[in-house]
Amino acid sequence: MKNLTVLVVALLAAAPLPAQGDRYEWSGSIPAGATLRVATGAGDVNVTRAPQGSTATVRGRVRRARGNERIRFELVRDGENVTICALYTERATCTAQGIRDESHRGTRHARADFTVEVPAGVLLAASSGTGDVDVSGATASVRASTGNGDVRVGPGAAEVNASSGNGSIQVQGARGAVRASSGNGRIDVATSGGPVSASSGNGDIRVSMASLRSAGDLSFSSGNGDITLRLPSDFGAELQASTGSGSVRSEFEVRTRGRITAHRLHGTIGRGGRSLRISTGSGSISLERAGG
Repeated sequence: MKNLTVLVVALLAAAPLPAQGDRYEWSGSIPAGATLRVATGAGDVNVTRAPQGSTATVRGRVRRARGNERIRFELVRDGENVTICALYTERATCTAQGIRDESHRGTRHARADFTVEVPAGVLLAASSGTGDVDVSGATASVRASTGNGDVRVGPGAAEVNASSGNGSIQVQGARGAVRASSGNGRIDVATSGGPVSASSGNGDIRVSMASLRSAGDLSFSSGNGDITLRLPSDFGAELQASTGSGSVRSEFEVRTRGRITAHRLHGTIGRGGRSLRISTGSGSISLERAGG
């Protein structure tokens, strides 16, 4: 009987983690051009470059403030694409587009964080309902979003789509087009290629574009904040800039048309071409020349 007791204790010690899934880990090959998606209802998402090859790794960890809410992790394959979700309710499902939750009643006492290693050339989609999303080392297109938290995308990404319902956005060293939006937060973007469009319900916008390698209109708006754009020295566009309360300043020569006021500037920069629309309800607008 004593030997049987020892055997039972040993088996329990080697048992897997609890059913609610406090820890999760997946590792597998994803080819360049395919998409890796991770989604959590609440929690931080941190993405780094995979050490080598095409092997992606996703680790999930549940943090509880109190209670014993059940959070489960699910994986969905869509061809070569992989989606991994942290689900908070029984009715929630993981789809190729992310989390689908008909009940909309998730736990408020637990968070499911993700740490991700993404291979070179793999497209990334990372989202959180409440939490920060931090991406570094990505080399393909990135879609990063959160309902409440900050978003940061580091150098190397191609096209970037970043959004936050309530938080700041920082995109540095993107090689392609960038779209950034925040309901309430500052936006900082620096690209080597552009074009860029950004909007904030309440916050400053600062954008720097080293060059504009492709066609495309530019649009910037803030309900309450300054907008500062640093543009290539050979930049050209049809400009429409307006502010409800603030000034408009340009280091570029603007061939104006219509009535000129302190709060409004319409005209042509350089050879024209693309459209540049800038508006803020309360704040100043500045157009700076790169290297100026």
